[in-house]
Amino acid sequence: MKRSKFIFFWTLIFLLAIENVFSQDLKSILTINNAIPSYKLKKERKLEVVDHKYYKLGYSEKHEVAGWVAYLLTKDMVINQKSGRKNRFKEDKKVSTGSASVSDYKYSGYDKGHICPNADMSFSQEAQDLTFLMSNIAPQIHSFNSGKWKELETKVREWAIENDSIIIISGALFDSIITTIGKKNKVSVPYRFYKVIIDISYPSYKAIGFVMENKKLNEDLYNYSMSLSDLETFTGMIFFSDFNQKESIKNLKYNCSIRDWERKNLKQKNKTKK
Repeated sequence: MKRSKFIFFWTLIFLLAIENVFSQDLKSILTINNAIPSYKLKKERKLEVVDHKYYKLGYSEKHEVAGWVAYLLTKDMVINQKSGRKNRFKEDKKVSTGSASVSDYKYSGYDKGHICPNADMSFSQEAQDLTFLMSNIAPQIHSFNSGKWKELETKVREWAIENDSIIIISGALFDSIITTIGKKNKVSVPYRFYKVIIDISYPSYKAIGFVMENKKLNEDLYNYSMSLSDLETFTGMIFFSDFNQKESIKNLKYNCSIRDWERKNLKQKNKTKK
């Protein structure tokens, strides 16, 4: 009996040690720079990387829209709201070829939709003002921008509070374009947008992706969700491309459980019912 307990004890220690090594290994990989997507198609690879201190983006001169915007969002950043929205849209002078302009959107019928939401950066006036650069803006149908896209943005901020630290990568998909707007720059109106959320808080590492059409959407938010692996297949993007062979990254990409993301909400609801 004692021998059985001894074996069980050291087996447990061994498994916990392996889990700890696995977690620490994954933690070192889950960074913004590693997560920034690469593209399978050569024509989509020509994106200019621009660093705006609080977020990075990959800007497409061809479409005058960002193919991706990546940033860290934490619980403290969401809770500590210290700034107000000023609506001062302006061109991004950091884009070497010049970004879209405010005039491109005038009378177009499309919203100037944020890719990195201004509300995510309300912890700092400087950070929030930077979200109004036109490189972070894309043409969106109003019912989409104020509907499911906004609902997803709100959900992401809730997840930042619940999970402490998350990475968000979001942008336009250029596989299908509705039309172009603007006389000066010919800004593409994307047919779809995507968003990836990665929980980088030990030990509950997880990821989820969303793809939404740029139109009024009525289905439950989770009907637009998918695993990172499925999103890669759908979009032609590759996340964590330098670490694709690692089992930890494979598991992160293939596993996508809505319950993992909603678990804390469910517990809170159950407590309220009691």
